[in-house]
Amino acid sequence: MSRAAVFIDGNNFYFKLKDLTNGKNVYPLLDFRFYDFASWLVKPNTLATARYYIGALKRQRGNEKSEKMYADQQKLLARLQRQNIQVVLGQLIQHPDKTYHEKGVDVRIAVEMIRLAREGVYDTAYLLSSDTDLVAAVEEVQSFGKKVHYVGIAKGQSFGLTKVSNDVRLLCLEDIEAFLPATLL
Repeated sequence: MSRAAVFIDGNNFYFKLKDLTNGKNVYPLLDFRFYDFASWLVKPNTLATARYYIGALKRQRGNEKSEKMYADQQKLLARLQRQNIQVVLGQLIQHPDKTYHEKGVDVRIAVEMIRLAREGVYDTAYLLSSDTDLVAAVEEVQSFGKKVHYVGIAKGQSFGLTKVSNDVRLLCLEDIEAFLPATLL
């Protein structure tokens, strides 16, 4: 059996789940069973590591929306850690127009995919992100003799990642509903 690593772009995964559940609000994903999902995804391989990458919210005291988002994210991070999912934080920056943008998350995914491949932690990577910026990282991981499986959904599929990956798996609602709380179905 080969060892597998799962790399989850948290923000990207959230929007993919939202698409699959027809726009239902799945944040903060507190009841999603990430470890079970990752183990199911890599079968028959052995899950060596599962990592969740997300921009860290900064708490803005006195801002009700910020306080709620921060509290929800803290609950999510605690839940992930209890499920043995390693959390890797990037930055979340609020722009003057009040929108939030992640910074450094894709770079962290790329660096860790390459570092863990070089260290021999895994034989096969499962990448849950549709960010085409990760194409170069996929190619570098493959240069170490590792395989990369791109996991996404048909809506918003990254054709760049599809082209360079060893395998592509497009999820549908039936694939993930066993890992979602019943209230979202």
